[in-house]
Amino acid sequence: MSSKSYPNLNVLIVDDDEFQVDFVADLLGELGITNITTADGCKSGLASFDQAINKPDLLLCDIQMPDIDGFEFMKAMGERKFSGGVILMSGQGARVLYSASLVAQLSRQNFLGNIEKPVSKNAIAEKIEQMLGT
Repeated sequence: MSSKSYPNLNVLIVDDDEFQVDFVADLLGELGITNITTADGCKSGLASFDQAINKPDLLLCDIQMPDIDGFEFMKAMGERKFSGGVILMSGQGARVLYSASLVAQLSRQNFLGNIEKPVSKNAIAEKIEQMLGT
């Protein structure tokens, strides 16, 4: 069990499910992350990103959302030259996650991997370690 803390990370959570957003934000809080921006869908996620003075270091994005799905969101982030880490979340199972990982890689994202919902704190911590190269 990692007791590491990441107080300097800026994280953007994009998910249309309010419960998931709160749940993931709580997990990040347990990892010592306090700079958390949340967006209830891709449109507001892109708006949050565009308005952010300090761009996120890490993006946690749901794949299935009603306005713009995670695939489109990844493409938009690629166009914005986002260079932070990307973790995709889905309750849809392995095949959807695999497709999403290909899209993220094609968008030249620093793709850290997929996490199946319900998301676990250890899974997030693992991906952050991977991103920080520790």
